[in-house]
Amino acid sequence: MERAKIAAGEKSIPVAALSFIQLLVLLPAYCLPAVLPVVEKEWGISHASAGMMVAAFQAGYIAAALVALPLTDRYDARYALAGGAVLSAAAHFLFPLLARDLVSGTLLRALAGAGLGGIYMPGIKIISLAPARRGRAVGIYVSSYLLGTSLSFALTGALTALWPWRPVYLSLAAAGIPAAALSLLLWRRPGEVFAPIPPRSPAAHVPPVPPHAPAAVLIIFAYAAHMWEMYGLRSWLSPFLTAVLQERAARANSLAASLTALSVLLGAPSTALAGWISDRLGRAVTAAALLCASAACSLVFGWLYGGPLWLLLAVGALYSLVVTADSPVFSTALAEVSPRERLGRLMAWQTLAGYLLATAAPPAFGLLLDLFPGPRGWAAAFSSLGLVALVGAGFMIYLHRREQKGRPALKAGSPTNPAPRQTGNFGRDPSCPPTCTPLKSSQVREHQESHAGDHPDRRKNAGD
Repeated sequence: MERAKIAAGEKSIPVAALSFIQLLVLLPAYCLPAVLPVVEKEWGISHASAGMMVAAFQAGYIAAALVALPLTDRYDARYALAGGAVLSAAAHFLFPLLARDLVSGTLLRALAGAGLGGIYMPGIKIISLAPARRGRAVGIYVSSYLLGTSLSFALTGALTALWPWRPVYLSLAAAGIPAAALSLLLWRRPGEVFAPIPPRSPAAHVPPVPPHAPAAVLIIFAYAAHMWEMYGLRSWLSPFLTAVLQERAARANSLAASLTALSVLLGAPSTALAGWISDRLGRAVTAAALLCASAACSLVFGWLYGGPLWLLLAVGALYSLVVTADSPVFSTALAEVSPRERLGRLMAWQTLAGYLLATAAPPAFGLLLDLFPGPRGWAAAFSSLGLVALVGAGFMIYLHRREQKGRPALKAGSPTNPAPRQTGNFGRDPSCPPTCTPLKSSQVREHQESHAGDHPDRRKNAGD
């Protein structure tokens, strides 16, 4: 009975409400990266130190998500969502009022990141349990993240042309008030979708080394490579464009922030589209193709410093479309190879791996700039992003080949598999939704043998 209520609740997941709360929380989140050159000069800090302060946001996110995600396996997820929204609002208000140096700035940015940690991945966990068109639903939620990020850059760029950066940051921090209020209003909704699922029975518990483990590890490693590239770009794109434009345009910093906002905004429709495509072609194929495309852009982009501006902007537009597009694919894929009872804990491992690399990327990027001054530094730094992305593509290609060897691939949404899912849903009956307990190896073999005649190629051979 309890499981039936939860399954019914999943049909009414508040995707729009969760997306709007996240968008409001993000409005002040990227004000600092947008004005980073100004803050560096005002506080007298190096590129590497500035990168550490930017990375503190990711570090705070990791710490909060590692606590919040496992707790959503045991407690109502609305505690994490409301707590994250309130903490984010407070930290962003305090940054322009109290931050005066590297130490105070790093601490407050870490607290702001912790607030987002209670919102983003718990929201993905909830939405990834949608019973139909799961990739598209997660894609819409991730698109709201990118829209909020781009608006943060755009509003910062527009307002810093009129005011100093501190009043600008404070005005954007005001968006945290309605975000916190809306997160509290989630308690007026039916609670089944936010509630943890009860254990099936002692006999149905997931084994210590479940069949989904190899697929989950590959997905998590590929996600980490994706995060290295995406956050390296997101943290340093505005300073890169400022350096490119400072001899070509007035108010280069403001223009660079606006272009960065446009760059992030281009990723919003591409994530929704990528989620939709992955529902049809499979998660591994879609993610591998996008990682290869973004890696190619990373390897080229830094070398365009000093080149034709139109070419840099054209490559940058393509870069922006592909670098974030695979974000919903990884989370959806992980949800589909994981038992519901452990999904929060597995997403915590995904967050740890992804944001460790996301935290390391900005200071590593800044270090390369310090080691190789001038255009060579930008080329080396962006190339480092692309090389790691290629490693991630290798993980997803291996996952796809593993799927092909394991059993015939099923496309998400096909008649034999109505619920969207990755083609390699290891250890599950293909007709079973993600909340089902994984089958034992003997049961999988028995199922495959009993359905051997259903495969088109086998029917053809039988006819011959």
